[in-house]
Amino acid sequence: MKTKGILLASMLALSPIVAAEKSLQQQIDELSDRVDYNELQATLNKVKFGLDFNTSMNNFFVNNNGNSSTQANKWLMGLYLNMNADITKYAKFTGRLAMTKAFGDQSLMSSNSSMIPIDAGKYVGGGSAVYVERAYVDLFLGNYWALTVGRLPGTEGPGYNLRNGAARMSTYPALLANALGDGGVVTFKPYTNAALRVGFAKVYQPLYETENSGAGSIFRESGGYSQADMNLMFATFETPFLPKSAGKSLAMLSYAYVSNYSLPGANISNALNNINDGSGSSLALSLPRSDSINLGDIAYTNLHLESYNLLGSGLNWFASFSWANTTKRENFFGPTTSLPIPDEPAASPTGSLIFDLASSYALHVGVRYDFGSHFKLGYEYFHGSKNWYGFSRVSANDPLNIRNTRGDVRDVYAIFQLDQFQFFRLSYTHLKRNYKTPDSPSAPVATDITTRNLSLAYILRLR
Repeated sequence: MKTKGILLASMLALSPIVAAEKSLQQQIDELSDRVDYNELQATLNKVKFGLDFNTSMNNFFVNNNGNSSTQANKWLMGLYLNMNADITKYAKFTGRLAMTKAFGDQSLMSSNSSMIPIDAGKYVGGGSAVYVERAYVDLFLGNYWALTVGRLPGTEGPGYNLRNGAARMSTYPALLANALGDGGVVTFKPYTNAALRVGFAKVYQPLYETENSGAGSIFRESGGYSQADMNLMFATFETPFLPKSAGKSLAMLSYAYVSNYSLPGANISNALNNINDGSGSSLALSLPRSDSINLGDIAYTNLHLESYNLLGSGLNWFASFSWANTTKRENFFGPTTSLPIPDEPAASPTGSLIFDLASSYALHVGVRYDFGSHFKLGYEYFHGSKNWYGFSRVSANDPLNIRNTRGDVRDVYAIFQLDQFQFFRLSYTHLKRNYKTPDSPSAPVATDITTRNLSLAYILRLR
């Protein structure tokens, strides 16, 4: 009995200690939860948001082979949500969500001048759906190397920014490539402000085997047209080319190789069904409407130069030149027809669907003078050769897609800067097509189309 009493007394003496330990542990758990919550909030606060918004009223005056028409008071809107986050010292995220809407969601251009929307259908008439224009992570591997993975910054590159009153929006020249692509880039910076980049991207990859089969053909191992994927491999070197005292400058020498230039089979099939082979019969194909077709390969070489505030004078300019050459052509008519592929594109009944083997070039130059901080005046000129095909897309800031013109474009604009965030832009664009705007790098089809656009735009930019 005496022993039991001693044990009971000991337990009663320890109970306050046990209770204190439990209370202390509970406090530690609560503090841990608070720390985790604060760390999460701190991480989320690393994501910084910005906003681009523009809306414009356009007046189109078109002369199509002698037939004149006017499309006045046409409205266009673009909304862009920008995201940036410094994840760690060695990792940075950048993203951009976009939505464009044109004229009540009607397609802007006619079949004579619209391009097939290879980048998920998100072109200027893409409707009110929000889509990811870019989303990538930069991983910094020491002082000289970086790896970029994700949806790459391939839209509105150098050559866009002067007219849009913006800083450099993308890494690569707009005249080299202006499209959505998912992939990776390795960057080597041997010294300050110079960089060598080598990258790879998937630009178009079909998701459907047949019209009713649903998604999944990107994992399919069997043969067929639906495996045709468009790949973009590129390399670029950039460096300043003027002394710092002369202002900010940039020179870029780039090479891009587009392999398996692919388009949705429905677009090709529908077009071929309207072609006469010269014997009075049309080319009826049995291609699955949702498959894609490989048309061939293209190689681009681009030299881009630009300078800002030259010698402190307020003069800004850029000059961009591209040379393109198709290096392969596929017999995309396939086994379902006995029509032979001509040796030369000119032998085709129309030439419009044969992947053209001719070389081509394009030149784009622009100059803008800033009269103080509130008024800027600019001029741009573009020329695309007879066989030119620009790897470009329509956008809210370029509804005519001037970089895909086989002919000449002249544009004059005035920017009225209200403050550092917003401005109005009044512009007049004169576009002369000597050959129809191609849906693919196809043989030229002669035409005589002049399009003029008088536009007033309001642009808001918060970053």
